[in-house]
Amino acid sequence: MIKHQCKLLLVVMLFFASSFSYAEVSDASVNKLLVLSGLTKQVNQFPDAIKAGLEQAKQQGTPIPDAEYSSIIKGVDKSFLPAKILNGMRVSLKKSINESEAKELLAWYESDLGKEITRAEESASTVEAYHQMMQLSQSLLADTERVEFANRIDALLGATDMAMKLQENSSIAVYSAIMSALQPNTPLNVEPFKNQMEAQKDQTRAEIKKMVTISFVYSYQKIEIEKLQKYELFIGGPTSKKFYTTVVNSMNKEFASSISKWAEALIKMPKGKNKKS
Repeated sequence: MIKHQCKLLLVVMLFFASSFSYAEVSDASVNKLLVLSGLTKQVNQFPDAIKAGLEQAKQQGTPIPDAEYSSIIKGVDKSFLPAKILNGMRVSLKKSINESEAKELLAWYESDLGKEITRAEESASTVEAYHQMMQLSQSLLADTERVEFANRIDALLGATDMAMKLQENSSIAVYSAIMSALQPNTPLNVEPFKNQMEAQKDQTRAEIKKMVTISFVYSYQKIEIEKLQKYELFIGGPTSKKFYTTVVNSMNKEFASSISKWAEALIKMPKGKNKKS
């Protein structure tokens, strides 16, 4: 843009650039960041992923009456609103990063490697990919070098910690849904279930940690280790840490709010009248 200008103009432009480096981040930059990072696409897949988990639970557990199950599924679409979750992230990022930091992040996501990483992450976030990674879990865990990389990424992003929080909240919501459907005339009491979860907390964390590792190895299995090392350096940078911490905290907050809204709707779900809905 300015390479053909005189040196004096260059100095002036650089001065103004540094002066605005801490300017409030623009809506355009935040929206672009959410899209290019893959977050928009992944958040939009949340409802389908939750419904797939419910379907699996229904098939493996006690059959839930079709009418009640239909209401539970409808509750997902009404409570887990991708637009609301993304807006929460948008608001949090506006408070957390400045325009200069947004441009630093965008430079990565617009790079060839950044795009390659994002495509891999998006491809691995589908329900179909989940089933495939489960089938390949043993061979994925046998790749020692990539497992070690996955563990380092987990530590940098706090992925296991986030998954633990989401698992706890979603498990309570699913339990409430199923018990409300199976025992419509019995007051809902989740305390015994919470106590059971607490007793199994260490075991659950180990299982989730394993799942996170499998997910990361699967996601990046086709990307060269040298490229992944560059990605690790990017994630470990101060701006990236701020970005991911903000995203994770916001996602936890919005997801917990969605689960709470869903659980409340399930508790109030009309018993024995769902065929009319």
